[in-house]
Amino acid sequence: MKKRFLPFLLALLLLGGCRTSEMDPGMLASDTISLMVKGKTVFTLPEKEGQLGYNQQRKEFRAGTDDMTSFFVLRCEPLPTSEGQTVTGSLRWSEGETVRTRNNLSFRVEKYEDTGLVWLWCAKDKTGAVVKVLEN
Repeated sequence: MKKRFLPFLLALLLLGGCRTSEMDPGMLASDTISLMVKGKTVFTLPEKEGQLGYNQQRKEFRAGTDDMTSFFVLRCEPLPTSEGQTVTGSLRWSEGETVRTRNNLSFRVEKYEDTGLVWLWCAKDKTGAVVKVLEN
């Protein structure tokens, strides 16, 4: 019995330690507009020097510093409307003086609040965003 149980227990421990499919807990707990790419936070909206944009028609979320030296733009198809939903996203962001892009990312809506805040996570790419639906 012990010989059969040990490999099973080891497999459970190994699988339990793999949390790559879940959104970063710190990001999920935060209500700050931000972007994480490949597991690294590349943008956090500054409280006093930041701007948000939202275009419902274009299905686009924008966030950036006032001088636009740091920004990200996320287009979704369809617009995220509820937790558990999957949307396809195209992402453009600044990294220093370089503008980077990623297309056809499959995001899962991890959290959606009445305030308009939306948490999106692409497990395959370890890319996540906290965006906000603004009133038109």
